[in-house]
Amino acid sequence: MGPHPANSTRVAVSDLAQGRYCIGDGSFSFAAAHRLVTLPDAENKAARPHGHTFTVEVQLADTELRAPGFVADYAELAPVGEYLKRELDHRDLNDLFTFDTTTDALAHHITAWFLANMPPERGRQLQAVDVGLGAATGARQHVDDESFTFEAAHHLEGLPDGHKCGWHHGHSYRVDLRLDPQTHPGRRARLHALLAEYLDRHLDHRDLNAVLPFQPTSELLAEHLYAWTLSQANAQETAAVQAVRVWESPRRWAEFTQDERSGR
Repeated sequence: MGPHPANSTRVAVSDLAQGRYCIGDGSFSFAAAHRLVTLPDAENKAARPHGHTFTVEVQLADTELRAPGFVADYAELAPVGEYLKRELDHRDLNDLFTFDTTTDALAHHITAWFLANMPPERGRQLQAVDVGLGAATGARQHVDDESFTFEAAHHLEGLPDGHKCGWHHGHSYRVDLRLDPQTHPGRRARLHALLAEYLDRHLDHRDLNAVLPFQPTSELLAEHLYAWTLSQANAQETAAVQAVRVWESPRRWAEFTQDERSGR
């Protein structure tokens, strides 16, 4: 693999204090009917029989990655979608549950199912289950973040034969730079411009395996871009940088931030 792009190593990944990786998979959905029976106002629309396309996002977090650079392989979360399609899809939720099927209550139910049915390691990593209505849950989050896009190819090595991520392919990536909301507009604009230029000059329309010296998983990309942003920041700007999130699709993302236990 090639060297780091120019100006990318003043803060290397290995120089960071312990970090925290998080991934989100919001590719799950089910279509169901229900009514909320405990609403005090009988005229409330949600008290009438109606329905939704429910979207579900599962978030996992860890302080360490496993080969080839994953919190978990998204494919390992497939049983969640299978459960939703088998048990909840095209059903009347009031026939299935005794609790009022708000999105919060459904999130608690799916969380309990996950902990009872998924491998213990995945249960230990479970950070949250979000249930929304209509559009993918992740697409509605972090709307105030500074966001960038780039187009790139990559492949991952060391995966089982036939794993699609081992094939040479590409993504339309989106990168969210999360800064402290109180960041001065001038500092925000400078960091925004620096990261936008870096992505455009060094990653856009490239084969990531050829320009980055690590497995270009979304988790490691997020960590790399976090470290690179810190490498370009002054002391005040460094304190403002909270996280970098990399989307490899509209519903799947990976994020890196300094772990709260690291003292940052």
